[in-house]
Amino acid sequence: MNKAVCYIRVGSMETRKHPFRRADQEKRLRAYCAENDLDIMLVIRDIRVEAFIPLEERLGGRDLVDTVESKGIQHVVIWRLDRLFRSAAEMSGCLAAWSGEDIACHVLDLDGRSVRTDQEPGKLVMSTLNVLAGMAHDLPAERTRNRIRLKKNNRFVYGAVPYGYDLSGNQLVPNAREQEIIRQVKLWRTEGRSLRSIAEELNGMGIPTKRAAAVSRETRWYASTVRYLLKNELYLAEEEEDGPTGEKD
Repeated sequence: MNKAVCYIRVGSMETRKHPFRRADQEKRLRAYCAENDLDIMLVIRDIRVEAFIPLEERLGGRDLVDTVESKGIQHVVIWRLDRLFRSAAEMSGCLAAWSGEDIACHVLDLDGRSVRTDQEPGKLVMSTLNVLAGMAHDLPAERTRNRIRLKKNNRFVYGAVPYGYDLSGNQLVPNAREQEIIRQVKLWRTEGRSLRSIAEELNGMGIPTKRAAAVSRETRWYASTVRYLLKNELYLAEEEEDGPTGEKD
């Protein structure tokens, strides 16, 4: 099986005459997949989305993550790394997770050549890029994390409104209904339930995600959504006030 999903991102300033326009990206991705016997199951497009937006905060990016998790995809095909990832940390984490699931990432243009992470040359290139990019971004990334941590500790807005909270001015205020769901999820996790089974339970109960209200349509819980909920520093800080909660892999 060679099921693939292609991902395209076009920024707001990348007009029809820009070299990264949607039609050109899609044409090259489809040609590459045909040459490499990859069956395209879906082409996901983020249009007028800038590179600094985190992958999971893009509509197409979130769909990509969900599709890879739920559809048995083995290959993710992109034009360039900056089409998909906003930082070295995001790239490293995402590629490591995909590698653990035997999902290969294909980059058509990396300094003029194509690479894929399921082959040794591609693994070496990506490993080197991770190290070099990490060295260049560690300090500013740490400053950013500290700013976000400070905002979280004081419940100021630091991005998309997280599950368990509503927005009041520029501060986050607890949403009683969602806070109860968070407590239940933590309890299920301490009982040894897997992330996927928790997601299925929430879906079965008809519990909406935070994103469902934002996009005015139904969205589902996935293992990654539950993982984010359990590991978000905002929730962990509150957990420490109540006492530590064990987490099993």
